[in-house]
Amino acid sequence: MLELSDLSSSANPLSCRKTLTLWYHIAMRQEAELVPYVTTRLAGSPLLVLAPHPDDEVFGCGAVLLEAVRSHAENHVVIITDGDAQGDPEARRGESREAARRMGSSEPEFWAFRDRSLLPSDPRLLDRLRRKIDEVKPELLLAPSPAEMHPDHRALALATYRVLRACPPGSLHPEFRLAAYEVSAFLRPNVLIDLTADWAQLVHAAEAFGSQNTVRPYLEVLDAVTTVHRLTLPAETTRAAAYHLSDHQFIIDNSATQWASQLGPSAGLTSDDPESAEKACSTSFFRRLKQSLGRPR
Repeated sequence: MLELSDLSSSANPLSCRKTLTLWYHIAMRQEAELVPYVTTRLAGSPLLVLAPHPDDEVFGCGAVLLEAVRSHAENHVVIITDGDAQGDPEARRGESREAARRMGSSEPEFWAFRDRSLLPSDPRLLDRLRRKIDEVKPELLLAPSPAEMHPDHRALALATYRVLRACPPGSLHPEFRLAAYEVSAFLRPNVLIDLTADWAQLVHAAEAFGSQNTVRPYLEVLDAVTTVHRLTLPAETTRAAAYHLSDHQFIIDNSATQWASQLGPSAGLTSDDPESAEKACSTSFFRRLKQSLGRPR
């Protein structure tokens, strides 16, 4: 077996460089190991979608919901927060209902947690997630990626993963899979869905969120992200949605930090214990606040 120490003793620098290049390319993972080169149909029944805010169920999960409707799959959508940090909660609920009508999916269920309040160790959130998963017994569960930027997205990702890790083997659907989705930050996908045929309907559903699209360029971001994901796909694929799939055995065997490392930068996740992560974030915040108080204005 080739060792790096063998290279340093080589009398010929050119030969050494060629050997090192060969060693690097043998050891390095190739593109096809890091990103799909073909699209896949992502489906499951029952389907359970967990959305942090009213609109994430479409911008992050619309591709899967449209497939669920087409295949007549049982589908459930839960919107966790009231979205009041960026609009009127009742208006935002109405937009989610209208988007569901445009897609043909089931009407969302609203839990009305306070926007920007989610914590991955909140007993109320964990209990409701546990009971909902037990009630629906989803074959496919969609939750935000832990690589997302918004703190509610990351908190919901970690809370969901925590609940699933605690589920005994055999307690979930026999074909259970967790699909992490992206909204505000790219994830590293192991599944790409061809959106070419569904693009117009997805945009029509996304346009229902008028109160949000006037605040942020969400439609333009959706267009850009789904265009980027066609990079490794055939030319006839004009849009693609990205997800990262994990089965229950992976979840049992791997911590939240290990899961997050598979998806991309984990936005400050440095502990497998959500409570420790929250404590670390809080300590860091107060340290920065104390430092800023002593600075001249």
